[in-house]
Amino acid sequence: MAVAPDLLEILRCPYCVSGTTRKPGDDPGRLELAHGNWLICQEPDCGRKYPIKEDIPVMLIEEGDKWVNIAAENLPAPGKLVEPEYTANQFGLSNDLSFAQAGPNRRLLIAIAGLICLLLIIGGLILLRRQSNRS
Repeated sequence: MAVAPDLLEILRCPYCVSGTTRKPGDDPGRLELAHGNWLICQEPDCGRKYPIKEDIPVMLIEEGDKWVNIAAENLPAPGKLVEPEYTANQFGLSNDLSFAQAGPNRRLLIAIAGLICLLLIIGGLILLRRQSNRS
């Protein structure tokens, strides 16, 4: 864990320190580090848990809400800070964008896109020529 101890000392549960949900007392929403990658609110009636992903505490109330009913000993590894919505391999594509290594479907799509571009250029040239002949 690379979160600075000074930062951990000042972080508080955002639910317990904000607006109408603010808990009473001088220092509500104190957090305790668990498993090296979770911050658990110490307020008796809160139970929110905030993951530390890639050394960054994710201090969003919505994130803490997800883990309220999960016991501290059952918390999973937090995962990546930004999870990709999809990967290229889900669509049968490789991460290599070279034409030579592209599959047959990708080569066909590239060829069609090139043909469309060529047709647009030719169409534009024809329109330019017609306009210049009218002048």
